[in-house]
Amino acid sequence: MAPWWCAADSTWSRLRLALALFTFFTCAVETLSTPLPDAGSTTKREMALPSPFDDGPPSLFQGDGTDDRCVTFMANLLSDGTFKNCHPVSMLLQTSTALFEAEKQTSSLVRVLDAACSVDVSVCADYLTKAADRLGDRANCRAELDQGQPRVVQAQRGLRAYRTLYAASCLEDGGAYCFARSVSNLSDPSDSYLYFIPLGMSLPGGSTPSCNGCTRDVMNIYHASAANRGLVVSEKYAEAAQQINVVCGPGFVNATLPTAESAAVAGAGASGSRR
Repeated sequence: MAPWWCAADSTWSRLRLALALFTFFTCAVETLSTPLPDAGSTTKREMALPSPFDDGPPSLFQGDGTDDRCVTFMANLLSDGTFKNCHPVSMLLQTSTALFEAEKQTSSLVRVLDAACSVDVSVCADYLTKAADRLGDRANCRAELDQGQPRVVQAQRGLRAYRTLYAASCLEDGGAYCFARSVSNLSDPSDSYLYFIPLGMSLPGGSTPSCNGCTRDVMNIYHASAANRGLVVSEKYAEAAQQINVVCGPGFVNATLPTAESAAVAGAGASGSRR
C-alpha cells in the first residue's frame, strides 16, 4: 500500500502540512520573542505613591506678569529625590488627586501613611523647611507669594507644616492610624477637617469632631506647634480648640495659645511619636 503522501491529493496534503508547520513554528517563535510584561514595572505602577500637584504642569505656579523662575524652582523641587523620599503628607492633602483616590480604600491609604511615617522626620523637616525658605526668595517665588498665587501659597504652607502634619498623620490609636479612620468616616467628615488646620484652614461651622483620644492628641500636637508664631496653625488653633470644646465639653483640649517660642524649639515640640 502506497504511503499517504503518494495519494492523489498528496500535493495538497504536503501544502497543508507545510502551512500547519509554518504556522506552528511562526507562532511559537513570536511567543518566545515577544517580551513578557515587566513584572518589576507592573509592581512599580502598583506601588506608586501619591505626588503633590499631580493635576497639572509646573507652569501653573507662574504668577501674573512674572517670569518662569518660580516654575523652574517648583519643578526642580517636586522632582528632587530627597523631596520624593520624604513623602510629605502636608504637601499632599490639598494638592494630590492620587491621595484623594487612595483615601477611598483603607489599604491604599495605609500604604501611603506607612511610607510617609517611616522616614527620618528630622532630616525631612530640615530639608523641607529650607525649601520653604528658598521658595520665598526673590530669585524664586517671592513675586508669586506677594500676589497670593494659590498653588505657590499651598506649596509654602505645605512645606512649613511638614513636621506638624507628620506627627498628626502618623498618630495611631489601637494599632490603626487616626488619620485613616478620620477620612474613612464618609457620613461625617468633621474628623478629617482637623488635618487641614496646619495648612491655614478653619474648622467649618457646625463641625462635630469625635470626642476621642485621636482628636485630643492631634490638637495637643497643634498646640505645641502653635508656639511657633511663624506657622499658620498658630492663627487657627484657638478658634478650632474652642469649637471642639463646645462639642466635647470645656477643657477637652487646651483652648489657649502656648507661650511663643523660637521656630526650632516649637518645631521640636511637635515632632510627636507613633503610639
